[in-house]
Amino acid sequence: MESDFLSYSAREYGPLGPKSAEAIERINRHSATNYSPYPFVVKKTQGPWLIDPDGNRALDFLSAYSAILSHGHRGVIEAVKNEMENGSDLVSRAIYAERFADFVEAVANFTGYQRVMPKSDGGSATDSAMSGILMHGSKRGIARPEVILTRDFFHGRAWIFGSNALFDPSQSAGRVPRSPGVALADHNAESIKKAITPNTVGIFIEVHKGEGGPLFSSRDQYMAIRELAEEKDLLLGADEIQTGLGRCGYNMAWQEFGEKARPDFVTLGKALGGGIVPVSAVVGNEEYMSIFTPGSDGSTYGGYPEACAAGVAALDYIEKENIPERSRKLGAYFRERLSGIEGISVEHRGLLMRVEIEGVDTAKHACLEMLMGKGRDPRVFMKHGHHDPERNVAFTRIAPPPGAMTEELIDQAVERTIGPVLSKARN
Repeated sequence: MESDFLSYSAREYGPLGPKSAEAIERINRHSATNYSPYPFVVKKTQGPWLIDPDGNRALDFLSAYSAILSHGHRGVIEAVKNEMENGSDLVSRAIYAERFADFVEAVANFTGYQRVMPKSDGGSATDSAMSGILMHGSKRGIARPEVILTRDFFHGRAWIFGSNALFDPSQSAGRVPRSPGVALADHNAESIKKAITPNTVGIFIEVHKGEGGPLFSSRDQYMAIRELAEEKDLLLGADEIQTGLGRCGYNMAWQEFGEKARPDFVTLGKALGGGIVPVSAVVGNEEYMSIFTPGSDGSTYGGYPEACAAGVAALDYIEKENIPERSRKLGAYFRERLSGIEGISVEHRGLLMRVEIEGVDTAKHACLEMLMGKGRDPRVFMKHGHHDPERNVAFTRIAPPPGAMTEELIDQAVERTIGPVLSKARN
């Protein structure tokens, strides 16, 4: 009976079996506590599924931010294995590597930019990108150059970002001294224009904010920022680490707004390695990338052969499997299936989706129920986001691997798990 319903916030969720419990105990005994994971233990992955050591499985609607194709994509795995067995391992950028030639050529062709600087993860890419803008300021004779970031950003946890208020200021802002070189504005041209000073060299934004919502830009909003940067002779960079490579329905999310929207540079990561190997890059036009001269930047694992093999294969399969088109079609289908659930609203770009739940201060309890609740079939893993106190809504994000997702799986997830849980999430 409805009156017997126990709210999700009042329920306790623990490991689904003894093997999972043992793994969690071992982790908690030795791991640093910089994460607070849901109590689901992954032993293996397959397609869209996470599988625990006790045999339970869950649809992965976060896809580790990286599995744009599928978990365990055989094409990417075989490319990396072939390089390991028949090519080379870690070599220095102090010499040339044949696989690196394949990588920079593939990235340049895919993105339409002239220059590629490889890095090993998203944080190192965005850190180098910021350094590049600031170095341009020094070249212009500005003693204290600044870059404008927009609030609710997430560009990784390097000091320059973490000390200047991430999407969740409680994570780092105020805990360490604030890094110079950053000015903050709201994500619109009017606010950014007010933040421009003689020290301003560039603007670094997310086309759509992943961790900060997701929050999505309109064409008018984005193009006003693009035009402002041109008017003021400022460099414009876009962090496409979460939104690029097909996730939002285009090779790059900015392409939704046309070629005139092209930033001076973008950062790539996560999906660039196909979920197999950490790979990232700063990719830009000649003007922006010319600031990087020998010794001005570097990365031991940036551009090493196995990473290059993974990147080339991932880009190849993103095109062969029509990932941007799949994301657009499946995202529209997913939104349609979620419509009609009372108390929620949905917005999306491709298969990056924001679900708002009215009247709760966190979506975590509903997310835990979908993943860990008794008898849930299929179990569904999606990540809770932050709370908007002004509107009294909490966010959760849906971002399954487009290459492994089907309408049938969406139907099962919505009908059996997502719909039943979210319809009662406010209780």
